[in-house]
Amino acid sequence: MGQTLFWFLIGLGLLIKGGDFFVSSSVNLARIFRIPRMIIGGTLVSLATTLPELIVTATASFQGNPQLAIGNAVGSVIANSGLIVGFTALVGVVLVRRRDFVISAWVMLGSALILSFLILDGFVPRWGGIVLLLTGAVYLAGDLIRNYRFNKNGVNKEAEQEILEKHGTAQRNFLFFLIGAVMVVGGSRLLVNSSLEIAEYFNLSALFVGLTIIAIGTSLPELTTAVVSMRKKVVDLSLGNVVGANILGLTWVSGIAATINPFSLGGLGDLLSLLAMLLFVVMLLVMGFTHSKITRREGLVLILFYFAYIFGAYQAGFLIG
Repeated sequence: MGQTLFWFLIGLGLLIKGGDFFVSSSVNLARIFRIPRMIIGGTLVSLATTLPELIVTATASFQGNPQLAIGNAVGSVIANSGLIVGFTALVGVVLVRRRDFVISAWVMLGSALILSFLILDGFVPRWGGIVLLLTGAVYLAGDLIRNYRFNKNGVNKEAEQEILEKHGTAQRNFLFFLIGAVMVVGGSRLLVNSSLEIAEYFNLSALFVGLTIIAIGTSLPELTTAVVSMRKKVVDLSLGNVVGANILGLTWVSGIAATINPFSLGGLGDLLSLLAMLLFVVMLLVMGFTHSKITRREGLVLILFYFAYIFGAYQAGFLIG
C-alpha cells in the first residue's frame, strides 16, 4: 500500500504542474495568434485532455469489454458537466463568450442525441461508431476553419513583436503545451491505476469504482485544467475545454468503442446513465446561455445533481445485481 500511495502522490503532482504548463502555454498561444481562448480550449486542450478516455476505451474494447468503454465515455461526460463545471463555478463565476460557445454547445447536444438515438434499441453497431467518429472529425475541422478565418489577416509587425516579447515565441509555448499534455495525461494514468489498487485494497465494489474512480479519474485532466484556469482568471478556457472534451467523448470515445467492438446496453444502470448524460448536457446548455455565465448557485446545483446520479446509479447497480 505504501508504494501505491507513492505513485498516487506522483500522479497528483504531475497533474498539478502539468496543468499549470498546459493552461499557461494555451493562453499564450491564443494571444500570439489572436485566437479566442475558448476555441483553444475546445480543440487542442480538449483533445489532449480526452486522451485518457480514448486510451481506456480502446484498451477495454480490444479486450472485449465494450460496456466498460462506453461506461467510461458516458460517465466522463457526466463528470465533466456536473462535477468539473460545478466545482469551477463554486470557485468563481464561469463566464461564457456567447459567440464562441453557441456552436460548440449545439454540437455537444447534437452528439448526445445521435448517441442516444443509436442505442434506443439497446445496440450500437459498427456503422454507428463510424458515424460518431465522423461527427467528431467534422467538429474539429470546423474549429480549424474558424481559426483560419479569424487569423487570416494576421497582425502587424509591431504588435507581433510586442506579443512575442511578453509571452514568448509560438515554438516555445507549443513545446510547453506538449510537455504539459504529457504530464497531465501521464499523471492521470498513474492516479487512476493507484486509485484502483486502493479501491481493491479496501474491498470497494466494481460498480462503485467504475462510476467514481474510473469516470472521475479519466476526467482529472479537465478538472486540473479548470482549477488552474480559475486560478489564472481565464475561466472561459475551462468551459471551452469541458464542452470540447464532452463532444470528443460523445463522438470519438463512444465511436471508438462501437467501431472496435459493437456493444449492447440494456440494464437499469445503463438507462439511468444515459438519461443522466442527456440531463447534464441540457443543463449545461441552459446555464451557459443564461446571462452568458454559470453562477455559483448553478454550480452547486450541478454538483448536487452529480452526487444524486452517483447515489442513484449505485442503488440501481445493486437492484439489477
